[in-house]
Amino acid sequence: MSTLNTVFSRTLQRLTTPCALLSIGLLVAGATLAMDASAASFKCTSKSSASEKIVCKDPALSALDDRLAAAWQRAKDTTLDTAALEAARTHQWLWRQHNCTDQACVKSWYDRRIAELDADYEQAKQARREAFDASLAGQNLAPSAADAVRKMKGESVANATTASAQ
Repeated sequence: MSTLNTVFSRTLQRLTTPCALLSIGLLVAGATLAMDASAASFKCTSKSSASEKIVCKDPALSALDDRLAAAWQRAKDTTLDTAALEAARTHQWLWRQHNCTDQACVKSWYDRRIAELDADYEQAKQARREAFDASLAGQNLAPSAADAVRKMKGESVANATTASAQ
């Protein structure tokens, strides 16, 4: 029993050195982060789908999920048809859930979906610009007044002129 007490005492002394405490702290922090892993759009849990588990295990795919979330928010904030964008989101997500069971499929899905959302954003931005220009034209404002409205709305006069010329 005395030998056990001596071993325990020495082990405790070694564990209380600053270097050992730092190592233990880093180990605990790492374990905590590993248990609470998540991607931008979902929590990683034992009940996650196969494609979600693939994303949770792969930092590159998790980064793509972050990019997808940003692309989605940008497209959502710009679109003129939120219902259609939401329907497409649900359809695309369900497709991935049912069809992607390996890393290559999931990566391909993210790359394609991000490209689609970026295109949706660009189209919505153009549609908003055209609607804004049409609204100004319908008001029969003097060119200087229309330019002033564009400036107040944050539109550059050059962009508005280019858009209306197209």
